[in-house]
Amino acid sequence: MWGCLTDFSKTQFHAELNNALYPFGIQTPARVTFPQKNVDIQLSYKETVIRTISLQTDPKLSLQQNDISLLLSFDEIPESQLISQLNTLAEPIPLVLKIEQPMQVQTLKKELNGKYPSVIFWFQNKNGNDLIKTNPQAARARLDRLQDISPNSRVLITQNDASSLLENFSRLTFVDASNAQLLHEQLGKKVFYEELTLLQSNTQSYLALITGTETTVEWLIEKLPDLKKAGARIIPPPKMNL
Repeated sequence: MWGCLTDFSKTQFHAELNNALYPFGIQTPARVTFPQKNVDIQLSYKETVIRTISLQTDPKLSLQQNDISLLLSFDEIPESQLISQLNTLAEPIPLVLKIEQPMQVQTLKKELNGKYPSVIFWFQNKNGNDLIKTNPQAARARLDRLQDISPNSRVLITQNDASSLLENFSRLTFVDASNAQLLHEQLGKKVFYEELTLLQSNTQSYLALITGTETTVEWLIEKLPDLKKAGARIIPPPKMNL
């Protein structure tokens, strides 16, 4: 007997079949074929093979794994409860903390004190706009200062073709979010979920920059299992090639 079965465990099927047939004196030796992991189960009665069951995975139905990156931006360090929730996920999802001056980096690092493993800093002007986009000269001066007082810091870049501006900062790491999908609470839960699902297909971008709130963190925690079941693998955001 030949068939093509999907969406279940071949090992579990074999175990249940063996338990069901054992009282009748039927043995069920099996052979696994690699790398496909197909399973051939023989039904043997009194040392005679009376039937063979072949469990095969349809390659067209194999789960396609896609890499996606997620960033959560905050105006300040989030509450301890939110940090604990994100730590529980055990995923490489960095916190992006907005700053105006380089000295804030040392203060924020000290306040966090290792409570969260991945932090990126995002230079803003006093109006909350990306400083590198709005005032490149001021941004370069602050990056130079940051490199002196807190080397090895990570800085978010949202501007395309910013490589020339970032030359000679060998002690800083730049994270490229220039093509990120911007997600926030005002989108509503339905659209927020739809945008996250689009990352899975990589049709536009595989990176999302999420404005962090209690609500968006809750939505992310709810949706993440579905993304992973569909084949998403969360990876750190991309660094810029300078």
